[in-house]
Amino acid sequence: MYKQLGIACAALALFACSEQPSTQAAKTEVQAPASDNALGQYKTQATSLLANIREHKSATDLEQESANLVATSRDLLADFVTKYPQCKDYLDALDKAADIIPTLPLEEIESGYHEDGKLPEYSEPVCYHAKDLLVHPATVQAIAKLGFTEKTHYEDAELEIVEVIAHFGQVEMALK
Repeated sequence: MYKQLGIACAALALFACSEQPSTQAAKTEVQAPASDNALGQYKTQATSLLANIREHKSATDLEQESANLVATSRDLLADFVTKYPQCKDYLDALDKAADIIPTLPLEEIESGYHEDGKLPEYSEPVCYHAKDLLVHPATVQAIAKLGFTEKTHYEDAELEIVEVIAHFGQVEMALK
């Protein structure tokens, strides 16, 4: 059994390596779906934001960076609704609130958007994971607006982005 599997893998590898260079080049020119591009951009931005929070960058820089991540999440959520239309009402309500969330007191963001108090009900758990791609960076944006005046603010912001990266993994699997 293992010998046959080894032979099949070797034959596959030889076949893949024997493709004409022009065929390989043509394959690399194919554009990735929009959601793949948005996923890659989101992951890069979230990782960068996390690193900059850990380096205690300025509140102004972190506010702008988290705002950029919120903007990317909005594009990603639009792609997400295409694949999961059952999340439309839930994520549309979130999108309508996206600009005001960072202006709210942290307690209101927690109860209204982390805990869904201001959002309609959802039917699929994957909707919740998608929602958090916007809510967590918007929370960091709100923390940055406060100016990181307390030591715990950087820690709170770091935890928000660590958590969103975990939710991102769920969304990434759902979109692939």
